[in-house]
Amino acid sequence: MRYRHRYLEDAPEEFGSVNLLFGKAIHTSLEHHFQARLAGDPVPSLEELLGAYETEWQGVDPAWVQRGNESMDSLRDLARRMLAAFQGSPAAQPEGRVLALEEEVWAPLIAGTPDLLGRIDLALETSDSLNIVDFKTSRSRWSAEQVAESSGQLLLYSQLAGDLASKPVKLSFVVLTKPKTPDVSVHEVAFDARLLDRTLNIIEYVWNSISAGIIYPVPSMINCPSCPYRKRCAAWTG
Repeated sequence: MRYRHRYLEDAPEEFGSVNLLFGKAIHTSLEHHFQARLAGDPVPSLEELLGAYETEWQGVDPAWVQRGNESMDSLRDLARRMLAAFQGSPAAQPEGRVLALEEEVWAPLIAGTPDLLGRIDLALETSDSLNIVDFKTSRSRWSAEQVAESSGQLLLYSQLAGDLASKPVKLSFVVLTKPKTPDVSVHEVAFDARLLDRTLNIIEYVWNSISAGIIYPVPSMINCPSCPYRKRCAAWTG
């Protein structure tokens, strides 16, 4: 139903998710950090990274953002602590030459469906590999199960990034957490052909359902509260 409201009906979102907007702003700060490395410029200061964070919020009406008890000032303070933790971690200075940032890649991975599109946060080239890194923000450290549940994304990226370098591909998540004392952890993802096939099959089934007009609500205590179309969806009667 979210697909129907957004892409078929072009309906406006009822509110903005603070988690998505905050995560996007942190991504912008990390992109600024690695853009300086790509250009051969000095490492940006914490204040410069915060400036990039704030730029992402420009034009966003705070009243439109669903943020619970969090104020914009408390979010900025959290961003400062998370970015400081990032700057002090090995993830800020990974091995290799920056090859691409926020790079859009696409390819026809599944016959009979549109090209799959991915946006690679960071691609690094070393002497023996192409390293694809995806940044995540999270309330707490990721478990092995969370890494496994999310790894389908990186496995797809490994297939989409074939033109970036003719070297073996290494995959990893860098997770920045949001507690009082933020943590930065790196989780490597091993290639898993079975999981890749499963992910591609899921995408094919979903696309075939969309093409056949099989779209319906999937109520969820986890997803519905943050869905920007929940009122519109609740009004749907079939």
